[in-house]
Amino acid sequence: IKILFKMSSLPFNTTIFTRIVNDRTPRRELSQEEQDGIVFAFETLDAERTGYVTPRQLKVALRALGFEVKKADVMELLKKHGEGESDFLDFNAFRMLVSDKLQERTQLDEYRRAFQLFDVFGSGAIDAKNLKKVVKNLNLEIQDTDIQEMIREFDLDRDGEINEQEFISIMASADE
Repeated sequence: IKILFKMSSLPFNTTIFTRIVNDRTPRRELSQEEQDGIVFAFETLDAERTGYVTPRQLKVALRALGFEVKKADVMELLKKHGEGESDFLDFNAFRMLVSDKLQERTQLDEYRRAFQLFDVFGSGAIDAKNLKKVVKNLNLEIQDTDIQEMIREFDLDRDGEINEQEFISIMASADE
């Protein structure tokens, strides 16, 4: 998943989160990055190299991918794909199940997930304090004045913060 939060008024178009959001449409082809992620997840969960993972481990993988799934959701997904009675899933079944969930994601879902990454304190808005923390976590050096300018540029309602809707507008315009 790639997300771009580009600040056009800053020198050299400073980018603080350098990933580009992919268009998410139902039943789309998975990107190579997503396919590689599925392989990585399976191999990580199958630490003993048995060639199998459990439904519980599938739940762990889906949650790591940002899906708020419960045991009942996983059981429903397994049943939907004819794996309802399975105690173990081989790679092909795991790939099919994870792919199914990934294909359900929309671009709006991706924007909302990205917003949560920037809203590090869970306040529902991104302010200068949030951006400073993100900048620090990414080992970037952006001056406080530039961070304030980022907020001013994209704060459409002029409340000193970027709310989720403003963030989605930023992201959607970056895709155009």
